[in-house]
Amino acid sequence: MLRIANYIKSKKFLYLIIVFFAAQSIFFAAAINYKVPSDEEYHYSFINYYAQKSIAAGPIISDQNELFNLGDIQRTPSYLFHYLMSFYLRIVQVFTTAVDTHVFMLRLLNISFGVIALFLLVRLARKIGVSQLTINLTIAWLSMTGMFIWVFAGISYDNLAIALFFLFLLQLVKLYESIHAQQFVQTIAAGVALVLVKETYLPLVLLGCIGLLCYQVVRLGVKNVIHALAESTRATWQSSRKPVFILICVLTVIISGLFIERYAVNLARYNKFNPTCDQVHTVDECMQQGIYRRNTGQKKEFEQRKKIENVQLDSLPVFSAKWAGYIYQRTYFYRGMQSIPANQKASRLALVTALFVGLLLAYGAMHVRALRPAQIGLVMLTIMYLLMVLLYNFNTYRFYGYPFAIQGRYILPVLPFIYMAIIGSAKLLYIRLRGNMKFVFIMILVVLVGNNIVVHSPILIYLDGRTILDQPVIGLLRNKIT
Repeated sequence: MLRIANYIKSKKFLYLIIVFFAAQSIFFAAAINYKVPSDEEYHYSFINYYAQKSIAAGPIISDQNELFNLGDIQRTPSYLFHYLMSFYLRIVQVFTTAVDTHVFMLRLLNISFGVIALFLLVRLARKIGVSQLTINLTIAWLSMTGMFIWVFAGISYDNLAIALFFLFLLQLVKLYESIHAQQFVQTIAAGVALVLVKETYLPLVLLGCIGLLCYQVVRLGVKNVIHALAESTRATWQSSRKPVFILICVLTVIISGLFIERYAVNLARYNKFNPTCDQVHTVDECMQQGIYRRNTGQKKEFEQRKKIENVQLDSLPVFSAKWAGYIYQRTYFYRGMQSIPANQKASRLALVTALFVGLLLAYGAMHVRALRPAQIGLVMLTIMYLLMVLLYNFNTYRFYGYPFAIQGRYILPVLPFIYMAIIGSAKLLYIRLRGNMKFVFIMILVVLVGNNIVVHSPILIYLDGRTILDQPVIGLLRNKIT
């Protein structure tokens, strides 16, 4: 028993789990048809658009005059993933013109982002003082979380964004420990690159940077912070790291320029960081996109309903309960252009597990003082992120009268930290139990974990619902989406 426990918290077990993650992802990348993953057709088409352009044209689209079925790609802030992937696709297209091969090769690259994300997560967890056992169990849990596997097995900007998010957090923690010029520049670079990949991370990047800056200024004072940056710049400039530092600074200037061109110009011109399609193009052009048609049609229908009847919408508490159910189903069961629904057995087990997990987290919350400052910061960031996603979904529901865009993949960036909190709470409770209660607690864990592995295994869920995923997908870019 002790030998098994030692193996579970070893680095060998960690590497085995990461290999298991990659193997599952490769299987799904080969097995799941093109267009089935959420928005995959959009991402591939956007990447291919850049791949067909001259390299000298760069990432800026000065005048979009085609592909309006993609919506606005001229002023969207989330374009860096597609631009970078286009260079890889150019190479693939030299050898084959088959779209299915292009898609599979792009999926493999996205899987590599997943592997990188896991290694960055491990480094981040070690940096903030998480034990190797908790790290290993967290990675193992992620490798058994359906949407974490499936999202990396498809083409999505979420994949690069998640890796960059973990990199950004790692840089923040390093900067929290020690103020250094190179670390400061790397943090800015990671944050700016992240929001150019996916715009929804902007509040988190701003929150993290402002929070850390305020902490260091309160702790050291403005003069000392500036002095530390100046001294570290001077020391780096005189060391062998000077070429690397210069390169990082140049890259940071370039992506900062892209950030200004997109975010600052959008704000000045449209009063939004991410303008709506009809602010940039004509309504007729925007109506070529399925998402715009869906949203426009739903809004008109909702306004008409309000004129002829007393429409009752869910309150925030009621919506939150339903939202939690949606998130569960769309995190552990497949959600894309074809979806595998949760079965009753899994739903009942999830309810029991949720009650148990809730008690564990409540117990852990009573001992939050045992956490390190960086860990507490991560807890706060996770809670704020979840609240932002919930409130965004709630506001969308109140605006359209329909719960659009509730996806399990949206919580993936903070899901590892939720898992760490659960595992850490369980460890803390186990340590404090006495006598036979330790054995009882372990048996409860074994039963719950064992049943959840069977019921929520990504492979078994896929095999049970593969006929659903194999059904033809009508292109989302040309048709109404639900």
